[in-house]
Amino acid sequence: MTAESPTIPAEKRRRLDRVTAACDLCKKRKVKCDGEQPCAYCTRKDRGDTCSFTAPRRAGEVTNASTANTPHTPAEHQGASQSRAPSQFNSGEERPPGSSLSPTLSRDAHHEDTVVPREGRILRDAQGKLIFIGDCAPLSFLQTVRHLIASEVEPDGFSLHSARDSIIEVARPGPSNHPHDISIALSEVPLLIEEYLIATSGLVDLFEREHLFQELKAWANGNTSRTEDAAAAVFYLVLAIGAQESRGQKPEAWFSHARDLLIKHMCNSMNVATVQGFTLVALYSLRAFQPNGAFLYFSLAARTAYAIGIHRTEVNASFGPSVKAMRDRIWKSLRVVDMLISTNLGRPPSTSDVDCTVKYNVPATSNEAAVSILDASVQIFMIIERVVVEVYSRKRISLQIADYVSRQLKGWASKWLRDLSAITVRPNDEPCAVVVGACSTLCSYYYGVMLLTRPFLIYELYEYMGASMKGRCTQGDHYNKRKYADAALDAAASFVETLQAVVKSGKMAYRMPLIVSWLFTASLVLAVSILGRSGLTFKKSCEASIRCLDYFGEVDPHARQFSLIVQSLLKTTTSHVEGRERHLRSQCKEASSQLFGMLPSESNSQPQEQHNHHPQSVTFPSSGQTGTSAMVSVDWTIYDADFFALPWPPNELDQGLQDFLQPGTHNLDSVADIPLFPIYDQQSFNLI
Repeated sequence: MTAESPTIPAEKRRRLDRVTAACDLCKKRKVKCDGEQPCAYCTRKDRGDTCSFTAPRRAGEVTNASTANTPHTPAEHQGASQSRAPSQFNSGEERPPGSSLSPTLSRDAHHEDTVVPREGRILRDAQGKLIFIGDCAPLSFLQTVRHLIASEVEPDGFSLHSARDSIIEVARPGPSNHPHDISIALSEVPLLIEEYLIATSGLVDLFEREHLFQELKAWANGNTSRTEDAAAAVFYLVLAIGAQESRGQKPEAWFSHARDLLIKHMCNSMNVATVQGFTLVALYSLRAFQPNGAFLYFSLAARTAYAIGIHRTEVNASFGPSVKAMRDRIWKSLRVVDMLISTNLGRPPSTSDVDCTVKYNVPATSNEAAVSILDASVQIFMIIERVVVEVYSRKRISLQIADYVSRQLKGWASKWLRDLSAITVRPNDEPCAVVVGACSTLCSYYYGVMLLTRPFLIYELYEYMGASMKGRCTQGDHYNKRKYADAALDAAASFVETLQAVVKSGKMAYRMPLIVSWLFTASLVLAVSILGRSGLTFKKSCEASIRCLDYFGEVDPHARQFSLIVQSLLKTTTSHVEGRERHLRSQCKEASSQLFGMLPSESNSQPQEQHNHHPQSVTFPSSGQTGTSAMVSVDWTIYDADFFALPWPPNELDQGLQDFLQPGTHNLDSVADIPLFPIYDQQSFNLI
């Protein structure tokens, strides 16, 4: 090695400039420590007198209870660290700067390192299974919000118990020793079909509705030979989903029988009914609050669809016009359900448009309302997919990327927003299935806006609360970032307003996994926004979102848990802002007393509602074009990969925003990293 070491770029050197020790408080709260005594974090929190250092336990060393809490100085830490240094890199292979370490190696080599590994989080569900939750999932956004609260507001203000409960998967009832009653009452069939159409509106359109009524009635009446095949399983599943709201035993019996039939005939009878069947199994699982089960079963539907060519419109056309239209609708339905499940869990989708030739904007020829809602739904989910893949999966965000996606969202809005909003504003004028489908699709649109803009919102909140942000930006860039942050708030408030109108009309079902997941994100956005410039402006909208969660929570355990979390967050943020107002008023009174000898009046001693911080504009992001009503011509089948495939220079990506795409990877001195769930070592599965 030469005497002069090569110059390491600042962005790579940042990973190497780690302190040799972290104080006990920074370790406990997972905050980056500067190694001084007292450290900067403890000083900023007025706890400099309690800043202490405890020696780390070496690998394989048994901790002595009598010395575990003995304070040590940073110098003692440095010596201990140097004594272990030769054993840390004994492979003879130099690690390139900036390369990530595995979780286990990172903990062994850097005992004081408080950086959360960049690998995905392994969580336990209600059954104890280890599962993965990605960065775009609503639960990951909750983790990001908790980071902000723990580091900038109150470490213990956002209660841990409500976030540590299992809210991933609800256990399915165990098998019964008694035979299932799968009998069907003919008088109930029309009502169950109507309930099925309401439950699936905006998600799937798998059948010709007139044929569904006729064929299912004939099958239930025993006038068909389809009793133990995939088609029979589809009929059982339609009835099971339609009866799911009743909470009786029949839906589970029909579902179990249908699932067994599908698995029995899965390999030797691969046809359209198999695709329809496993798609409905996934939907039933979602509505039974089992997203992991839905994720697994849907993959069978997707693989079968590829196997029989449903993703190719020229293959579908070979079966005739009516069958082609149905197969095309099935593919669109698969895309919607796939993106719902994968976005909700933060996992890669099972389908894509790489080899797809089905057009998503073909004018409807029959069943106009249902087909239009399905087209609107699949088109907005295509935009959401771009955000998930190009922003969250690749961990890159900038104003340029946000502007590109915002123009896609604006194009969708110019085509669909007015008509769908008209349905939800006057819900009593339309059939129940149409109202629910329009509401679900609008909720997905607002969620797409929030998904794109939530890194800007969190960035804006940290900056407003005085955190030292990385990267430099011009005044124009700062203004544009603020516009995107404001758009997140407006989208969340519009989401709640739209949903509340439909809930009040009495037409909204209770088991709505799409709406509940997106509503949770909207509620978090509204609750945490109180800490920023908007102050208490959106408090009433947040309270309305909690009431909506309570509505779904009558049958949905996820919604009940989400409601408790948002209530806790709202209480914490509101209390913090009110305390901030009292402190500001106290400062004003102290200044007046010092200057003029004034005495505070009784009325002035009461805390005032904050009005001095309001967003300059709460609008959707603008692409520089005037007006949003003009129709934008978009070919929804073509995936514009060229934009994201450009050779992005490092200065095009906003490093300050990058940190807010993934929970636990922030590199700010003021950002804590308190896990939302217990985190498990991916090799030994030891609880950390």
